[in-house]
Amino acid sequence: MNETAVTPSLPASAPAFLPASGSGATATVVQEPVPAAAGAGAADAKLWSSFLVTLLALAFVLALAWLLLRLFKRAMTPRAVNGQAPVNVIQAVALGGRERLVIVRQGNHEYVLGVTAASVNLIDKRAIEAGEDAPVEDGKD
Repeated sequence: MNETAVTPSLPASAPAFLPASGSGATATVVQEPVPAAAGAGAADAKLWSSFLVTLLALAFVLALAWLLLRLFKRAMTPRAVNGQAPVNVIQAVALGGRERLVIVRQGNHEYVLGVTAASVNLIDKRAIEAGEDAPVEDGKD
């Protein structure tokens, strides 16, 4: 009788054994299947580690953006120079195309300026007490 042994097909990474020449016996390699739970656990751990790395990178970028915004804001705020308070524009009213009436506060003085395309003229100046806020008039009676 002719006995034929059927060998299962193995993946390319699995070792293959060839039968010894001249012998009628066929050697087969039986590979145990990997349990699905072991493979899924490794995949889950890899997924979670990738997620955590991405989350940490996002947190780092957001913290860096917040820090840069704080630094820019600090650099752009006016500061006192030589012990004098910075100039603040309280109100500006357009009178024409390029003409404006501007109220400016510097220290404890308030100035009303007439601003045109060619010049800036002082119209009025008044002293302000320490606790007094500037009255804002909207022109309505």
